Amino acid sequence: MTTSVNVCNENAGKAIKTMMATVVGTALVPAYVNWALTASAIGAGVVAIGLCYGIKLTRDEGWKLVRQFVLSAGFWFLSMNVGTKILSALMESTGLGYGAGVVLDAATSAAFAWAIGSTAKEYFQREYLGKSKLSKDELGKIFREAFKEQRNK
Repeated sequence: MTTSVNVCNENAGKAIKTMMATVVGTALVPAYVNWALTASAIGAGVVAIGLCYGIKLTRDEGWKLVRQFVLSAGFWFLSMNVGTKILSALMESTGLGYGAGVVLDAATSAAFAWAIGSTAKEYFQREYLGKSKLSKDELGKIFREAFKEQRNK
């Protein structure tokens, strides 16, 4: 380890905030484009968080981790919160509820980015410190708690 874990964590925190700001900004873009931008920002964010700990990932590897984190949260949790994203897309596309749809989308996207970033940070930190990998249940717990924490702000 050439960099202290505190410096790595601080850099990862900055990467998470950047990822969140980017996905909030994508909420202003029409829904059919916004999903691709959000996905790209989240994938790039996970790769950036890995780099904070000296771990280089391809985008495909980053997305495999994102998928693992999200699926670990559980089907019910995932369906409830993806449903919110779909609802906001429908509201935005009608024009009538554009403002409310953007706000709902921004809040949901920010919470997802925070949860994915927080889970990635813990995942890479453990790898950096040589600790055992997180189980699916542990990943799911970190993801759900981080999502709730951000969603309730």
